[in-house]
Amino acid sequence: MLLLYKTATVAYSLNKHDKEVLNGVPESQKTTCPVCDQADQVKTMQAAYSSGVARCAPPDMPTRNVSMMKPIVICGVLVGMCIFLIITLIGGMESGLPAYVQLGLVIITLILIVSSLVTSYMAFQRIVKGDDETTVLFPAWDKATSQWKSLSYCSRDDVVFDPKTNSKVSDQQLATLRASATQELKGELQAAVQH
Repeated sequence: MLLLYKTATVAYSLNKHDKEVLNGVPESQKTTCPVCDQADQVKTMQAAYSSGVARCAPPDMPTRNVSMMKPIVICGVLVGMCIFLIITLIGGMESGLPAYVQLGLVIITLILIVSSLVTSYMAFQRIVKGDDETTVLFPAWDKATSQWKSLSYCSRDDVVFDPKTNSKVSDQQLATLRASATQELKGELQAAVQH
């Protein structure tokens, strides 16, 4: 009990300089809100988002979803069925199928195997192309993320602001900042379709 009292007394008796040393930021350098001119409720955007303020979310990382599972699954099922038919119909010791039917089944299976490999190769190429398109957008995403990191949030006034200019940032500006890389991707895709 005595230790708790001494700790509270010491913490209370700290002067302004000691508090600045403990907090790591001098009072004069703390970011103040442009609305209330206070610094006690000002947070970084990351801290605000981590505390549950959804509109302080970071910019969306550019991604590209390329789905090729349907053609690959269809080819795999067809190859599996043909292999099953070869094993059951031709693989028996005394197969009653004529030789031309057996040969036709083997040729169809080989064609399906080759087409499955070609489909898999095409799927891989589409995925690589999607990754390349996304990689082109990373500089725009990095720029948007650095702008987002430079902003601050005041929980007292529920306002996002730029500490450099000491001006408020509207929800529309935040939405534009968050979606900048995604919007650039959509613009490039529309331009590619038009050509």
